[in-house]
Amino acid sequence: MDTSSTRRRFFRTAGGVSLAAVATTAAAPPVSATGLGSQTTDGTIEPGPATDLVQRFCTAWSRLDAAELGAFFTEDATYRNIPIPGVCSGREAIQEALAGQIQVLQYTTLTVQSAVSWQNTVIATRIDSFRYTNSDHDVDLPIVGVFQLTPDFLYFTSWVDYFDLAQSEFETVG
Repeated sequence: MDTSSTRRRFFRTAGGVSLAAVATTAAAPPVSATGLGSQTTDGTIEPGPATDLVQRFCTAWSRLDAAELGAFFTEDATYRNIPIPGVCSGREAIQEALAGQIQVLQYTTLTVQSAVSWQNTVIATRIDSFRYTNSDHDVDLPIVGVFQLTPDFLYFTSWVDYFDLAQSEFETVG
């Protein structure tokens, strides 16, 4: 996959809003006046159908149920964890990938810190806190997630998470 064309497509889809806009929420006024935002200046999430779906999905993770999480996706959805290679295509493949992740976790909590939305795209910063089954300590992993939703805001058509692999301590799973 050509990463430069993916970036261009994402920025066209997101109306040219950069991730820097998410990181500067405390200093910048809400962008909702321009039709780009569901975020407030204090870093919380304003109610809205797109951000509500993301919040429900993140809350569902604490139940560690791959079937429940898989139900959030369309049949032809895609899922990608960057920097891990590969893309999961289709609800069944996504559910299998999530089941694999869940299998190595004792517990997890996904906390959305802030989010910005435009049309059917949500960019959310969050902290994923979890403990691997073979670990004696929690990992708090900062993540930026990009979600594409169906026009009715009922399902995800695409989900991409960006994080630092070293901070995930994934190499300790064994």
